[in-house]
Amino acid sequence: MGWPFTGRAAELAAVRRALRGAGLVVAGPAGVGKTRLLEEAAPGRVVRATSASRGIPLGALAPLLPDDPAQGPALLRQAREALRGGVVAVDDAHLLDDASAVVLHQLVQHRDAVVLATIRSGERPPAPVTALWKDQLLDRLELAPVGRDDVESLLVAVLGGPVDSRAVARFWSATGGNLLLLRELLLASELELRDGLWRSAGPWSVPPRLAELVEDRLGALPDARRRVLELLAFGEPLDADLFDAHELEPLSDRGLVVVADDGLRLAHPLYGEVLRAGCSDVRARNHKRRLAALLDDPLRVAVLRLESGTADDPELLRAAALRACHALDLGLAVRLARAAWETGGGPPAGHLLAQLLGSDDRAEEAEEVYAAVSTPDDPVEVVAARAINLRWGLGRDDEAVTLERLPTLMRAYLLFDAGRPEEARRALPGTDEPEEAVVAALVDAITGRPVGPFPVVRPRAASVPMAPETVRFAEWFVLVTTGDFPAAERVADAAHAEKDRWDSMRAQWTIHRAITARHRGRLDLAHRLLHEAEPSALPPFRRFIALAELATVLAMRGEDGRQALAEAEALLPAMNRQGNSAVDLARMWVLGASPFEVARRSRERGELAVEAAVLHDAVRLGHAHEALPRLTELASSVHGLLVPLYVEHARALVERDAAALERVATGFAAAGADLHAAEAAAASGNRALALGLRARCPGAATPALAQVTAPELTPRQREVAVLAARGLTNREIADALTTSVRTVDNHLSVAYAKLGITARGALPAALGLG
Repeated sequence: MGWPFTGRAAELAAVRRALRGAGLVVAGPAGVGKTRLLEEAAPGRVVRATSASRGIPLGALAPLLPDDPAQGPALLRQAREALRGGVVAVDDAHLLDDASAVVLHQLVQHRDAVVLATIRSGERPPAPVTALWKDQLLDRLELAPVGRDDVESLLVAVLGGPVDSRAVARFWSATGGNLLLLRELLLASELELRDGLWRSAGPWSVPPRLAELVEDRLGALPDARRRVLELLAFGEPLDADLFDAHELEPLSDRGLVVVADDGLRLAHPLYGEVLRAGCSDVRARNHKRRLAALLDDPLRVAVLRLESGTADDPELLRAAALRACHALDLGLAVRLARAAWETGGGPPAGHLLAQLLGSDDRAEEAEEVYAAVSTPDDPVEVVAARAINLRWGLGRDDEAVTLERLPTLMRAYLLFDAGRPEEARRALPGTDEPEEAVVAALVDAITGRPVGPFPVVRPRAASVPMAPETVRFAEWFVLVTTGDFPAAERVADAAHAEKDRWDSMRAQWTIHRAITARHRGRLDLAHRLLHEAEPSALPPFRRFIALAELATVLAMRGEDGRQALAEAEALLPAMNRQGNSAVDLARMWVLGASPFEVARRSRERGELAVEAAVLHDAVRLGHAHEALPRLTELASSVHGLLVPLYVEHARALVERDAAALERVATGFAAAGADLHAAEAAAASGNRALALGLRARCPGAATPALAQVTAPELTPRQREVAVLAARGLTNREIADALTTSVRTVDNHLSVAYAKLGITARGALPAALGLG
């Protein structure tokens, strides 16, 4: 397995600058990459000091010295002469013998040679080596672990392809960016390539070789100090006052523990993994019982009692489950809520467990618990959560909207979700509550009315996190619908980043990020995210949206999206009219279905903002003349950042106004809609502008962009050629475009002649689609 050099550009530049001066000392913890940095900067010149060479005068420098060394005091002079005028690079200089350390110091002091040296942090080098930076003879560079992005770059380079973000997070959190540990963990990990992404294929465990490295770092410890480390492994962070200072100081001196902002912690995440694995079940239980008696944090105490078999307080467990919710650790929250219910927590614990199971995509389990604990006096928040579970999780829409005591606001939200925005508006209770303002913002956005600043909703302390997530989703939806794609991207990215321990919602935000990336024109990113979401593992309502979106993205990349579309259609929920819009969009792009029929259905539902966006897609697909009149009407009533640009784009195409198209391209680019911008620029004939904007859209291969590579085709010829390039037969193209097969044949024949090709298989390359 190759191991590339990456993530150290600034440090490598610093070392290379030092080669033009007196040299440099590079310090850092074991495994951080000091040796590799030295080898990259001074290839073939590095000597290594070792514990064995430390007992031999000039033992580390021997490879650079004459074969017949002098004796006595002349030895040092001979060494200086032999090394004069070159580069001396010494790895692990803290292990140098005294004679080598003196020679190194003299070489620097007298500017006889350029000296590069690495030392391990926390070690005590010989005094002459320490004097190199203490006496300011050389600068000292502290080499820190690499960042998360660098870990991802390394994994991609080593594995030869993109890596699932969960796997990246696993490697990053486990190794802390230590390159040695990263290499060992990667070598021992089970990874598999699925849907073009490398993913973890097995449960997490510390491989034996890595455990040996960590144990070697921990070294032999007295029982009392080992016990301190083990308690930290099960309970960090902990208050340092819980321990004897005489036991802590040696551990701190050896770099095994650190004082962080929140308390005492182990110096590296893997220390905890190894220490926990080394404890017997009885020893681990005893540690957890002791910690539970020492701590006062309800969440940590409840977890420790649960894991040590001493959990018997349902109120403590329920309170802890709520805390885990707000920490977005849904798996832990479900465990605690289930324990609360099973230890006699009654309906309050059952309600909480049911809501959490629903939030975790375990809809059937959730409904079983709801049914077991439901009473006519259920809190309205519980009724609302049950309605969402019935609708989204189980597809039982009629039951959802007819639940007794269903809050009016939730009924309005469900009407909006079902594609009935005007009914939702009429159902709003007319209060000043911010939650109502959220639903009103959703309705206003999709119907094209003005939307002000998004309302601020303060989470209720007793609520589960599904309600705040619904609010966050609403904000993202409003931003996407009104055309503020950069802001929508920020919301989706931030929400996704918080969900490391909430798999279901992480998948949801992965899909939202993909949709946003598609709007921005980042089709390679959208494609990767949709595969990362693993549609096959999602519940039906999320799988449906992911597959419909994937079909559209594939088509916009110039690929065949029919299989993904067929899978989405098989899941098409009869009542989810907004969901149908996703399939309608895919049919337009994948099969060439009429965008005007899709626009008509959007208009009938009152979703005028969606209609405007669909009509602009019609413009992008070559139907500017037909779309312009209705777009012009909508521009007077539909509010949104991009609607005026939609109209200008259509008019400029109809009038063949190159200057106007360039202005439209600039406007779209300023709004963050880079693919729209690139398409307008392509139509303007400004090839340089079009290519520059297209470069911002990795993976994009829409019909409008084909003008950059095939400008001589008419819009209809290009439309037919693109559908053929995606794999549609002439009959399928004719059906989609409501024309005859003979006409399709004629268009293709002319396109072949203009493109200088003779076979259908050459279309993707000729059109710039592959």
